[in-house]
Amino acid sequence: MKIMTKDPNVIRRTGIETLAKGLGPVGMAYFLRQYDPGEGDYTKERKELLNGITIEDIKRELSE
Repeated sequence: MKIMTKDPNVIRRTGIETLAKGLGPVGMAYFLRQYDPGEGDYTKERKELLNGITIEDIKRELSE
């Protein structure tokens, strides 16, 4: 099935219908659960965690 629209509502509805048809309702639910957006701000946390760490620090850690 090819969709010729960029309307996100049509794409979402068609995707859900296709998943339900191909996987069944339980399989569809399991599939959708894999894409939970999570919580928090990964980019901010990563910057805080890696603040001040250089490539040389990483190389040194790997060689130990």
